[in-house]
Amino acid sequence: MKLVSAHQCEIGRVRPQNEDYVWVNEQLGLYIVADGMGGHDAGDVASQMAAKSIGSTLVKQLKNHSKPLSSAKIKELMVKAIEAANKMVYDEAHTAGHERKMGTTIVMALIQSTTAYISHAGDSRAYLLQGSKLTQLTEDDSWRFEFGGSSKSKDNVRVGIIEHYLTKAIGQESVVDPSFRELTLAPGDCLLLCSDGLWGMIEDDKISAELQKIKSDPTQAVKALVAAANAAGGNDNISAIAIKVSP
Repeated sequence: MKLVSAHQCEIGRVRPQNEDYVWVNEQLGLYIVADGMGGHDAGDVASQMAAKSIGSTLVKQLKNHSKPLSSAKIKELMVKAIEAANKMVYDEAHTAGHERKMGTTIVMALIQSTTAYISHAGDSRAYLLQGSKLTQLTEDDSWRFEFGGSSKSKDNVRVGIIEHYLTKAIGQESVVDPSFRELTLAPGDCLLLCSDGLWGMIEDDKISAELQKIKSDPTQAVKALVAAANAAGGNDNISAIAIKVSP
């Protein structure tokens, strides 16, 4: 199978700076979206630090293995990379003496052969489009989802700040327990990784419609989704990676 991806990372219309960060290595099938928290000189540092750390660690590990790895081994490598990034961001926050906690969400996909391995911490999401069916692959690590109801209830999610409170993120605590899942991909499938600046502003139907327009190049779909989030208010930074699976 062949993977073709496109990505975009925008400041949006309200925030004074961009605390999102996107990291891609299409050759190895590795894609990361990070959404930083902690304000100026904290969130942007955290997202870049975590994404680059996870990405470079996995690239090094994968290149050291000439033979295909088992699912268990890939999970081990991904989790260890996230744990190392968590410690790095957590330690940096304490060294810098930030008054607010410094952290970042992470959602990542590693695609090997026909299998996608997804790991995340926070409320950045992964979606899968198969035909016309859009499925949310991740469950938000947020107060709303864990204590108040479905993460898909966007109207309720927007009600108050406390409902957006993250129960898990990189750098927030000395340890992190990232979620992990794997799934089999088929030609024609499309994966979307995005920050809440995208999914929080537009409905799943719009996401599905734009992804269904992808033929061979997902660039226009990504641009359309980011534009739609901005048109809806652009209340947060907006990041998206779309990955199209071709024969």
